[in-house]
Amino acid sequence: MDKNIEISLLEILDTMKEALAHLEHTENEELRQMVKSGRQHLTEALESELDCSLDQRIDASALSDEDWLRTVYRIMGEVSDPFRLKNVFDAKFKKLLDHLWSHSKEELVAGMKAALNKLREQSVETYDGFVEYFSRFPLWGTFDPEKGDYNTLELRAEVLKQHSYDFLWLYRRLEDYHSRYTLCSILENWAFLALNELTKIRSVYPDYWEPDIFPQNAGDVLVDVGAFIGDSIQQYVQVYGTSYRKIYAYEISEKSYDELCRNVEAMKLHDVTVRRKGAGRTRGEMFVSDSETDLSANQLSQSGEAGRRVEVVPLDEDVEETMTFLKMDIEGAEQDALLGCERTIRAHHPKLAVCVYHGYEDIWKIPAMIDEMYPGYQFYLRHYGGNLIPTEFVLLCKP
Repeated sequence: MDKNIEISLLEILDTMKEALAHLEHTENEELRQMVKSGRQHLTEALESELDCSLDQRIDASALSDEDWLRTVYRIMGEVSDPFRLKNVFDAKFKKLLDHLWSHSKEELVAGMKAALNKLREQSVETYDGFVEYFSRFPLWGTFDPEKGDYNTLELRAEVLKQHSYDFLWLYRRLEDYHSRYTLCSILENWAFLALNELTKIRSVYPDYWEPDIFPQNAGDVLVDVGAFIGDSIQQYVQVYGTSYRKIYAYEISEKSYDELCRNVEAMKLHDVTVRRKGAGRTRGEMFVSDSETDLSANQLSQSGEAGRRVEVVPLDEDVEETMTFLKMDIEGAEQDALLGCERTIRAHHPKLAVCVYHGYEDIWKIPAMIDEMYPGYQFYLRHYGGNLIPTEFVLLCKP
């Protein structure tokens, strides 16, 4: 792309960004028309550059203005600095992107159904395990082929199609090829039900605590959000010892909180503060919604029984010391909780271990949020779960 044209298009993008910021607070028809006109002009320019339809490539017309704007910034970044294949892992990821770009959402869903049918022919037990998982854990949508319900496959196809450039940005943003291989393997599992690759990239270390990335804990103020019964704290001290300064443990479920308190006392750890609170963007109250299948999967809800109320706090306001390490595993509430400690992340850049598997958008959106707060982090991705449905994958951020 000619440099002058590129600069002109970026100026249009910046103007649209300012307009959308104004439209968040007040409706203005002139600004709305300017955004619409800008989308049309930029679409034509990019389609000429890419020699393909943006609707075919990323289902662009289905994107909100905000998602469309971010995606076009990503595309412009690729136009300016194209993704160059350095090895077989890059080639593997590019092959996946080409598949996503050349197939519609409906075609992607059809391919997933075909892969599942093939799995059922090979192993009914494995297929039944796939179906049963989504009835136990509905965070990723519903799935009941007997009733014609393929919601989770449709959600997979939508995020793969519409956010391929976010995934390309993340692939290039990740610090090592272990992380890139992990990302590619997760997305291939979503797209093709590929099972073998996830087995290869499973981390050998305990969840969250990677000594290659975070080698020691001397002086740490660890904030464990979603501490459950203290298992992650126990593994933390097993890996690093007790040279930390202080540990804050947050847990919303009453039963888990009681057991957490007992376990912390039994471990005889110094300077541990246990709080039965949730973490969020703003201070308030919510209700604990119990999982029918797994106590560790309890969530916060806007409504519930009076006796199930729990206080929700922004970590920026609730943690007295300056946190140096934040671990977060809170069943889909990670995005909201991160907004509640944005000031700390911007100012002090604590080490982060944030689960990004509690919904199909978390794997790209949470890294984008953190990168906006502090672009100086090194990003890593590690997988600690199984190979049928990829779960337990964590974004690790090293300042």
